[in-house]
Amino acid sequence: MKKPLRVSRLASVVLLALLTTSPLALNTLAGAQTTSMMSVAFSNEVEASLVRALETLKVGGIQPALRVLDATLAKNPNFRLGHQMKGDLLMAQAGSPVAFGGGAGQPELVASLRDEAKVRFNRYFDAPPVDALPTALLQLAPEQQHALLLDSEKSRIYVFENVGGEPHYLADFYISGGKNGFEKDREGDQRTPLGVYHITSRMGKEKLTDFYGPGAFPLNYPNEWDKRLHKNGSGIWIHGTPSTTYSRPPRASDGCVVLTNDDFAAISKYIEPGVTPIVIVPTVLWQSPEKWQEFRGEFSATLNQWKTDWESLRMDGYLAHYSSKFDAEGKDIKDWNSSKRRINASKSYVKVDISNLSVFEYPITPGTPPMVMVTFDQDYKSSNNAAKMKKRQYWQREDGHWKIIYEAAATS
Repeated sequence: MKKPLRVSRLASVVLLALLTTSPLALNTLAGAQTTSMMSVAFSNEVEASLVRALETLKVGGIQPALRVLDATLAKNPNFRLGHQMKGDLLMAQAGSPVAFGGGAGQPELVASLRDEAKVRFNRYFDAPPVDALPTALLQLAPEQQHALLLDSEKSRIYVFENVGGEPHYLADFYISGGKNGFEKDREGDQRTPLGVYHITSRMGKEKLTDFYGPGAFPLNYPNEWDKRLHKNGSGIWIHGTPSTTYSRPPRASDGCVVLTNDDFAAISKYIEPGVTPIVIVPTVLWQSPEKWQEFRGEFSATLNQWKTDWESLRMDGYLAHYSSKFDAEGKDIKDWNSSKRRINASKSYVKVDISNLSVFEYPITPGTPPMVMVTFDQDYKSSNNAAKMKKRQYWQREDGHWKIIYEAAATS
């Protein structure tokens, strides 16, 4: 008869199976001098119970850990990962192989649950520094009270509050993305797009089937940059899960961003359709406040110089801000330069006021120079014209300098 695993070894076996690439996690359970998982703030109580169960397993044994899981499953009976962890604890207690450790069972289901467990636990074993800021969010417009930032690699969506234009962390949640990963390219590829988008509307439960849970928020995919790259597709939404499902594996949707129904309800409080941005990146780059401010200040100085050069009517300086790869509204850089020189030749002064500014670092293909998306309200006055518009620009690094590669009226 097989002997039951000792508690300390059991904790290590369970966690090692979930997090095969995270020595930090194993050290935590082995008693290393690290911050207790119990001190971590959780946006999701069910997720918190998984971490508490492992912490309890380490210090209190199997029965207290089972009680933690039982309390969670009583409230969330459709939480398959919780049932799998409970089953593994019971099997290990009896001396039988655990599923997460490679035992018999349904391999595809176990693999999907292991993937879910890995990303959920990694959020707490490998959390960003508490004071770190994401380079993806460099400036929030006053109207954008909140912003969403999705890390595709870690299957997390972060919620930030706008405090004087700067992002301040509020909460984060586990998400499921496309079956074939991220960077959507065409209709039906079952991928979630990478880029900067906005929630366009809210669809209530009464307009949807049970598959979408309590509601959905459609995104404005494809945006103007996607269209420039000839990407297509539609129907990319943020939504919940069916009433019979608590959560889905990290890669399980046809391209939508899927949350648990509880998390969907929680995140809905921060979403204002038509205003709230969502930035979807391969992985979030976190910076110290000093480094973040340095990056932000450098780009801000470049944008202000573009405005100053335009107002000065020094066309060589103004047009030097535009890339040789510029292309917008049917104009390449040659057409753009000719048009701007002709228009400004008849003016004795130009005045440009910029307001409601937002700046996001745009996710790009690895190996491609960094890019920034800028949106602002432009109030233009000259000696013979006046106009107001919402403008969008894409700036990209070229030979160490920011250059405008796209500029047009913002349609969304």
